[in-house]
Amino acid sequence: MAAQKTSNSVNDVLASLENVIRADTEATIGDLDLLNRINLHAKERYQAMANAAEGLQTDSEYLAQKYADIEKYKNQVDVLDERVGDLEAVVKELEEWTGELEIKVRRLAKR
Repeated sequence: MAAQKTSNSVNDVLASLENVIRADTEATIGDLDLLNRINLHAKERYQAMANAAEGLQTDSEYLAQKYADIEKYKNQVDVLDERVGDLEAVVKELEEWTGELEIKVRRLAKR
């Protein structure tokens, strides 16, 4: 009877131990499954960021080319602006000379 009781107790302990190991294994498998899903989600996010970075690189190259094109026109506009300034100075000087000539012509016409 004592042997039977001991045998039953050992079987109960082994069954309990088996249940604990099974539960621990299931919890570990659940944790690993969750980590796997988290990793897959992180991989998708990083892939999306990599695609966005490639798009930004392409946009950056496009904008750099457009800026270079615009820079050419900006330089031309700067040159034209400088020439217009020179022409305005010449026009002002011509207007002054014209005014002086008109005064001299009037004086000569009065004589």
